Amino acid sequence: MDLTRASLLREMLSGTELGSRTTEFGYALRRFTTRRSGLMLFGPVDDEPWHLTAHLDDELHRAGVEDLRPSLVRWAPPPDAPPHLAIGLDRLKDAGRGESLLVVAEDTPADTLLERIGDVRRRGTTIFSIGNGDNELTSLSHETLVPELLVPEGFGWTSRQVPEPQAALTEVEPQTAEGFETAQHLVSLAAADEEAGRAGWRRRLRNAIERLSGEPA
Repeated sequence: MDLTRASLLREMLSGTELGSRTTEFGYALRRFTTRRSGLMLFGPVDDEPWHLTAHLDDELHRAGVEDLRPSLVRWAPPPDAPPHLAIGLDRLKDAGRGESLLVVAEDTPADTLLERIGDVRRRGTTIFSIGNGDNELTSLSHETLVPELLVPEGFGWTSRQVPEPQAALTEVEPQTAEGFETAQHLVSLAAADEEAGRAGWRRRLRNAIERLSGEPA
């Protein structure tokens, strides 16, 4: 999904629970990550969140928010990986207050993943998660997002990639894992909002002025 389509979708979802929750989630990422380069992304060993890391990085860079550029924490980066893809588990040992760990796990997380998250939380790091509602992951998270519970009725989104039947391999255009993937796009856009960087009371005051005047403040 490109930026134009994601932005239009976000506008269309304005006022829905999915639109509101993803915006709140993205704003919270900005608000609670106060250390430079303190936003880390982490996931299952076989499904590391490359997609969301890339989109967050693109959106934050486009918005000029250079101090929050995300890091993808990998289970076993190869020795010849470029620097931005060579961040291993040792990064989690250095995590602490003022930093955030965003966990992306569409399937039920393994115990090894949950143990790592628990260790990071005990060091004072804020834990965010986008998942399937797993109780253990939810209990470890300060803020959690479960896309499949928020998808508006009638959108017909699937939760898995479903290739078109009987298509040649080079011609397959799979339907995206729409609910889960779209939520990640919306979070990326929200985290890069100018509003997300404002103090909470300033944002509430601005919204109140706009409601009273009918004009943007």
